[in-house]
Amino acid sequence: MYRILVGLDTSTDRARAQASTITSLPAASDEITAILAHVFQENPEGKPVQQLETVRRVAASLEDHGVDYEYYETSGDPAPELIRAADETGADMICLSGRRRTPTGKVIFGSVTQSVILSSELPVVTVSPEE
Repeated sequence: MYRILVGLDTSTDRARAQASTITSLPAASDEITAILAHVFQENPEGKPVQQLETVRRVAASLEDHGVDYEYYETSGDPAPELIRAADETGADMICLSGRRRTPTGKVIFGSVTQSVILSSELPVVTVSPEE
């Protein structure tokens, strides 16, 4: 079984692109388990990861395609927490969908995707949001 950590934020466009990428992989329904991960930075209502719209949409898409999935949630700084989640869950790969940012925006705000790519020892696939 090939395990893919899917780092999800709150963008449904990015989540849809990630789900599409996972379901399009060869033997996805037989050989892949997707780990739907979200890093909470604020969660005043204490919602579990399963209640996030993006997570529910990805789970529904994976279910429609017969792809196994599980949930993972944590809180903190997204990049190091995603790398830690990949290690804890035994992931073989990480799937992220980045935001379009200017070079200045990346310097000022940082980039989770860039940080994960540079810090992880696992392969990281990045997908563009669907148009």
